[in-house]
Formats: sequence, C-alpha cells, structure tokens
Amino acid sequence: MVALAPAGAHRRLSLGRKIALGAGDFGVNLYWQIATLFLLFFYTEVLGLSASAAGLVYMSALIWDAAVDPLIGAMADRTRTRLGRFRPYLLLGAVPLAVSFVLMFALPRGEGTQLVVLTIASHFAFRTLYALVSVPYASLYARVTRDSAERATMAGIRMVFAILAAMAVSAITLPATRHFGGGAQAWALVTGVFAGIASLMLWTAALAAGANDSAADDDGHAAAWPGARHALAALLLNRPLLLLLGIALMYSFASTFFSKNLLYYFKYVRNDPDFGGTALALMAVVAALAAPFWASVARRRSKRSALLAGTGFYGLGFLLWYLFSGSGYAVLLSILALIAIGASASVVCFWAMVPDTVEYGQWRSGIRTESLIIGTVIFAQKAALGIAAGALGLSLGAIGFVPNASQSPHTLHLLLAAMSLVPLLGNAGVFLLARAYPIGPEMHRRLVEALADPAPAHAPAETPGKPQALPSKPQKSGEPL
Repeated sequence: MVALAPAGAHRRLSLGRKIALGAGDFGVNLYWQIATLFLLFFYTEVLGLSASAAGLVYMSALIWDAAVDPLIGAMADRTRTRLGRFRPYLLLGAVPLAVSFVLMFALPRGEGTQLVVLTIASHFAFRTLYALVSVPYASLYARVTRDSAERATMAGIRMVFAILAAMAVSAITLPATRHFGGGAQAWALVTGVFAGIASLMLWTAALAAGANDSAADDDGHAAAWPGARHALAALLLNRPLLLLLGIALMYSFASTFFSKNLLYYFKYVRNDPDFGGTALALMAVVAALAAPFWASVARRRSKRSALLAGTGFYGLGFLLWYLFSGSGYAVLLSILALIAIGASASVVCFWAMVPDTVEYGQWRSGIRTESLIIGTVIFAQKAALGIAAGALGLSLGAIGFVPNASQSPHTLHLLLAAMSLVPLLGNAGVFLLARAYPIGPEMHRRLVEALADPAPAHAPAETPGKPQALPSKPQKSGEPL
C-alpha cells in the first residue's frame, strides 16, 4: 500500500503558521548568505589565504556538505519520535550549528599549513551541522501540506524570509565588521549575533509545524523504510526531480560566479569596496519585492511558466552587465535590479516545484521519501556551488588576481567576463531544462487524487503543448522497481 502523508497535511494552513514556518528560512539563510557571499572574501582578505587555497577549501567543504545531504535525508525519513520526523533536528541542532558557525571566524589558526588545516576543519564541522538542520527543515514543506497552490504561497513566503536574510547580511556584515576593527574577532562577534537570531527562527519553525510533522501516516502507523536500493530506484524513476537537479546545478553555478565576483568587482574595478555589500542588499530588496509577484504567477498560471519568464530577466541582466559594466551607478543598479528580479523567480519557483516531485515519485514508485528527495536536491545545489567556488578561486589565480593589491587591466577584463558570460550560459541551461519540466497544476491535482484512491489510476502528464498519460499503476512500497 502506498504510504500517504499525514491526514493533517490535506488541510490548509493558517497564514500565521505559514509565516512562522517561513521564518525558519530566515534563520537558515543567515548562515547560507554569510557563507555564500562573504566566507571566500573573509578567507582571502582577513585570513590572508591565496585565492586558489581559499577556493579549494570552500569547494571541498561544500562538496562534503553536498555528499552528506542525501544521507541525512535518508536518516530523517527513518526518524520516528513523539516530536515528529523532522522537528527534532531543528530543536536539537540549532545551538550546535550556531556554535560551529561562529568558530569558523573565531578559531585561532596560526599560519601556513596549520592555518589551512584548521580552516578546513572548522568549515567541515559547520557544513555537516548545517546539513543536519537544513535538510529536515526543507523537508517540512513537502509534509505539512499536499496542496500545490498552498505550496506556491508558502514558497513565496519562505523566499521573502530568505531574501530578508540576504538583505540583512548584505547591508550589515561589512559595515559592522569594519566598525569593530575588521579582524577575525570582529567577524566572530557579528556572526555570533546572526547565529543567535537564526536559532530562534529555527525553533519558531519547528513549533509551527505542529502535528503536521507526525511520525505516523494516514493509517496511524509509521511507514517502514523501503531500503536504500528501492529508495535510489525511486529517485531515478522521478523524471521531474532529475530535471530539477539539472536546474539546481545550472542556477547554482550562475549565481555563484556573479555574486561572489560582485564584491571583487566593486573593490578592484570601482575602487569602492563598501558598495559591494550595498549592491547585494539592494538586490535583495528588489528580489523580496518581486517574490510575491512570482508566487502569484506560479499560482495563477504555473510554476514552470513563472520560472521561464524569470530566466528572461536573469539572462538579460547578465548580458547588459557585460556590455555596460563601465557605466554610472544608476545604470549598474538598474541592471542589478533585472538580475534580482530573475533570481527571485528562480528561487521561488524552484522551491515550489521540489515538493510536487514528492507526489510524482510516490505515485511512480510507491515510495514516499520527502527528506531523501530534499536532500538529493540540496546535494545537487551544493555540489554545484562547491565546484563553482573552487573554479572561481582557481580562475582568479589563473588570471593573475592578487588579494589586497592593484589588478592589471587584463585581470579586470577577465574578471568581468567571468561574472557575466559564465552565468549567462548557466541561465540558458536553466531555461532549456525548465521547458521540459512536466508537472503543472492539473497534473499535480490528479496525482494527489490517484494517491488517495487505492484503485489503480491514471495521472495525466503535462508536457509543453500536449498532455500525455503516465504509466497506469504505481508499484507497491518495497517491491523491486
């Protein structure tokens, strides 16, 4: 028998609970945004690591993070406690995660080999605990409701909180650390405040999940774990999920090469290091304002349509940045706004699409594994981010970049090309994969109906241009696939 989500997951959630759940993303993204936007910068400009060494440290830790995500997802799917499946990870993991995060900046490291080894160790510890909390948190969204439109609304709320975190991090981090002296201890102080806030937000989300994170299924019993072989086979049968994995790879590569280079661009091309954080904060404001619009488009039309439209803004922004990056600040801010609007669509739609693949995978294979799917998606995303960060560090070294020194015109030109043309290619990949994504509102409604009906049923597949029929009957949970 196919294992369904808890009965409470069929009900609509109140606006207050949606907001409380979304607040958890504020906490998760305080960590994510600081690590994504500033950690490589901290390694080169504060610790004094070379760009190549910093990139390799960042890449190895993020790839480790990516590798453990599916394992944590599988572990979370097997968790059964009186507090639920996923909430215990948030409630118990928030404080250790906060401590490991601050230690990345506060840990005394010395010089030479000791500096590199301790930097790697502290980064690996943070990434492991981050995965242990972030994967179960993201999995809650597939469990607390099975309504596709509700998920679009919740994704919009969640992304508003994520973008608010990006705004706070972008606007506060550099000025605050500079105010306290700019050294490692200043960074530890500022990140400690952020980590305390993040813990409160994660606890809020865990409490908001309530009974919807029950360890039992519709029949009141805990579903048995199907086994690693069956779970892996279920992932491979899930074509929409595989497309989203490709989108995660392409988008992560594009966003990494642009956002990380933006700080170097304003410091070394514009000789205005403070404006890098300001530019990121302004982009976050625009993205936050655009998020409700994209959530509305996703609800009224489809998530796929909204994502395709967003790639138009994103790609146009990168092209204009390459052509007009030497223009005045008003032009630059207009281009950054276009990029932010496109980024908002990508993030909102992507995380609204991911939970829908849970029902598709359950219908296709007879196995429901929310956390394993979320962990696999985050694995693809982080692996791409890690590879991109490593590639960026290596490319900066290859083009002659030297931290805290004047750069040659040739180096600056290649820096501009890397932050514009590489993301443009990644965005083209997102567009092509999004066109092939099959799940629309009608198909998801039929999938939910088919899962609720014990009799064999057909679910229509929505492909661009014409609906098709999927195979007629899912396999039973635990059967060979």
